[in-house]
Amino acid sequence: MISVNRGQPPKDFNKRAKALRKKFKAARTKDPDISASKFWQSVRQDLVNDAAELARRHFFKCAYCESLMSHVSYPHVEHYKPKGQKQYERFMFDWTNWLSSCGVCNDTKWAKFPLKNGKPLLLDPTVDDPKMHIGFQRNLIYSLSDKGDETILLAGLWRYDLEKERGLWLLYIDILLLLITNSNSPDLKSASRECLIWAMQDDAPYAAMTRQYLRTLCPNFENPTQPHPVIVGENMRQKITSLVAQNQIAAYQLV
Repeated sequence: MISVNRGQPPKDFNKRAKALRKKFKAARTKDPDISASKFWQSVRQDLVNDAAELARRHFFKCAYCESLMSHVSYPHVEHYKPKGQKQYERFMFDWTNWLSSCGVCNDTKWAKFPLKNGKPLLLDPTVDDPKMHIGFQRNLIYSLSDKGDETILLAGLWRYDLEKERGLWLLYIDILLLLITNSNSPDLKSASRECLIWAMQDDAPYAAMTRQYLRTLCPNFENPTQPHPVIVGENMRQKITSLVAQNQIAAYQLV
């Protein structure tokens, strides 16, 4: 989980939100038993472009587990303050209450929103600094605070399939490190270094885990005196997968 900058609402979002709030009020007048969730399902198509923009600003990653959305589900608009609780229905169309989430984390969290002393225990990555609350021992997640503990539990960030994916990603990171430090090919070293730099960027999957792992193994690389260049390119994950597949045997021979 990393910090997220949601940014300002898309163009005319507030106008669309105002119209939908009015529509919800009318629907509730007509049918007092209609739930916010049922109404949301009926108007989701009206917000599909806004949801897509939200996902783009989240780098098409889940705000909770950091999985690339295409690997686990289609993007969900996750309501930080859950629309399923009556007292938070008024935030259903608030841009500042939206996060982009995978279906697994969204369904696991559902309408839970515990408070302690009147304050949310669920981390909000647009406000909180997740690394102050959540840490990693390789691919295993652990909490550093009550907020971290509740967030891990509520979103199921310990789940087996997710731990397995994080573990596989760290194997790729290990191989890239081996290729950078021990390969005799300057081109391979350079390509591997570029991939490893990208793996620490916000748009890479499991960036929080990767940063902590590299901070332990090679702190000067994770936090250099001069910032790393921003690596821009499409399909960087596929590039890493291909690079590792092509050099996996050679990398293990370097151990």
